Amino acid sequence: MKKSIYIAVAAVASLIANPAKSQTTAMNYNFIDCAGNSQSIFADLDAGKAVILEFFMTSCSPCITAGQKLEAMKTDLLAEFPGKIKAYAFGYNNTYSCTTINNWVNNNGFTSIPSDSGAAQVAYYGGMGMPTIVILGGGTAHSVLGTPYIGFSTSDTITMGADIRNFLNATGVSENAGLFNLVSLYPNPAKEETILTFNVAKSMQVTIDIIDVMGRKVAGVLNENVSSGTFSKAINTSNLAEGMYYITINADGNVSQKTLNVIR
Repeated sequence: MKKSIYIAVAAVASLIANPAKSQTTAMNYNFIDCAGNSQSIFADLDAGKAVILEFFMTSCSPCITAGQKLEAMKTDLLAEFPGKIKAYAFGYNNTYSCTTINNWVNNNGFTSIPSDSGAAQVAYYGGMGMPTIVILGGGTAHSVLGTPYIGFSTSDTITMGADIRNFLNATGVSENAGLFNLVSLYPNPAKEETILTFNVAKSMQVTIDIIDVMGRKVAGVLNENVSSGTFSKAINTSNLAEGMYYITINADGNVSQKTLNVIR
């Protein structure tokens, strides 16, 4: 089991000693997920994402029901807010191996990022029943949206979805304010390569990234100063798995996204 690094004083013993409590601020948690990737809850939130945390037991059938409902909710939200939702599935304690967690996530067809060592977070959010589900947002305010959901009701995702929509609609992707205009992404769908073309009104710093449907950056395409006028960039898609992605363009803090479909 991987060792997690967290910034909090949260004794695992408080799982038993403390009753469920309503946190309003997220716990700063930096860790290595079960795919070996570095993750940071505060970095996700600072990037403007809504974060879904599900803490589960492998023997818990309501945890599977909750996961299925969360998958449907995530699908709907990602269609409205591409690249702005990130979800993790944590083993509720520190005894599950990543093999066990990966099997639980994959066998149930879930897309949340499998992660171990969830005990400190469960203690912090006051989880006493499984599943415990926590919805985070608020950008740099690192807020808990609503209250931690201890146990699960099938109607909970209605409230969760509303909280996430309210957050993302209030703080969503900034408009380009006329500073640049996306012209085309062709071909789309793409196999080996696609060409992104856009106009910029002035010289500006431009960053282009490829984001998957779970909000993870899979490739950096560009990070340089671009002169005013029409700009074209060839994007290599040969190493991407088949599926949907988002090309995210950040021009001097003004963000636009374009959906890219990769076929094989």
